[in-house]
Amino acid sequence: MSGPPIAIVVDTDDAARLRTQRIFESAAFIVIGAASFPDGKALLSSMSPDIVIADIRLKAFNGLHLAALCAIWRPGTPFIVTHDRYDAVLEADAGRLNALFVLKTLEADGLTRAAFGLLDARVHGGSGVRRSYRKPAPVETLARVSASKAELVDVSYGGAKLKLQSLPTAPPKDGPPESFEVVFPELDVLLHAARIWASPDNAAGGWLCGVDVSGSESQQLQRWRDFVDDVDSA
Repeated sequence: MSGPPIAIVVDTDDAARLRTQRIFESAAFIVIGAASFPDGKALLSSMSPDIVIADIRLKAFNGLHLAALCAIWRPGTPFIVTHDRYDAVLEADAGRLNALFVLKTLEADGLTRAAFGLLDARVHGGSGVRRSYRKPAPVETLARVSASKAELVDVSYGGAKLKLQSLPTAPPKDGPPESFEVVFPELDVLLHAARIWASPDNAAGGWLCGVDVSGSESQQLQRWRDFVDDVDSA
């Protein structure tokens, strides 16, 4: 990639769109905003952005419609779908379109970290960005966070979804901390996890949590990626 990355931000909520634009401009992106689905569609048909960020709700349409068009017109272009609350169905729908589901309320550094992770995966992860999207984890893959057990739900080169018990370092009402260490004893892997989103797991009394692990030590990250390769080939 030569020059600053170009981002298209699509959101019918003016305040939310401007907030997202400022976040990416502060991270040295060139940002082009669109206030409607037709405007976003027109931009996508006329230019090749490095990444697209679209809200799930675009009045008569939604961000997944735009992600589907992006997959056809601009294959391999990273796409982030935002929403104001976690929704497992929408996350799964986004994944089928090779789009990453991210909470709209995510801290600025978490949002740009997710974007840079997708851009890096496009450059280093082979064809397109598919390998950065999550696959179901093997059943009963053991993990520990602090003194608590964790269940690995799904995996990708740059991240994972975890089912966490309530952590001693984070009161239940606050959710998981912004960053923490995850140990996988059977894999001999220790990863630095940066929280991207978290949602209460009411059934189990803990938390579901999406994490970015791309900031982990390089040797540990390579072991993790070898594990993800094995999952993909299973």
